[in-house]
Amino acid sequence: MKRLLLVLICVCGASTASVGGNDEVGLLELFNYYEYSPYLLSSGQPTREQFPLIRAAGVEAIINLAPVTDPGALPDEQQLAAALGLDYVHIPVNWDHPPLADVDSFLAAMQRFQGKHVLVHCYAGSRASAFTFVYRVRIQGEPRDKARAVLESIWANNPGYELPVVPQWRQLIDDALVAHRP
Repeated sequence: MKRLLLVLICVCGASTASVGGNDEVGLLELFNYYEYSPYLLSSGQPTREQFPLIRAAGVEAIINLAPVTDPGALPDEQQLAAALGLDYVHIPVNWDHPPLADVDSFLAAMQRFQGKHVLVHCYAGSRASAFTFVYRVRIQGEPRDKARAVLESIWANNPGYELPVVPQWRQLIDDALVAHRP
């Protein structure tokens, strides 16, 4: 009897671990997914079907940096997030002319969501990784070289849009770091 009980406990425990693993797999399926810390993630545009998995993985807030005109954008994303109990901020950053004011709006949103599990996303993860780079260096005090290596690895996943070939984004990042030095 004790052996049967032990087997049942092991099977139930394995089943529970498998469910948690599926939640993590759901996050890993996000395009250009990156976990900077347990509380800060970035990715490309989630699909409608991925939003429940995002919530199940413990995400509490979403910051969307993509305009609704981007491919795959969900015009009702804010309502979808709200229905799942997720806090939501939309800052539609212009790809060709990203304004420094959008970085300030992003940093304010991150301050608002302090202590929450946050997913920052955009169309392909480039805007999201650039803004999180600025946050990690300016606010979290992460070494610039370490954070830059992660930033460049994410941008390298978007052939033709690598960081070295998009001067407006290099300039925005530089401006965001310089404009707010103590």
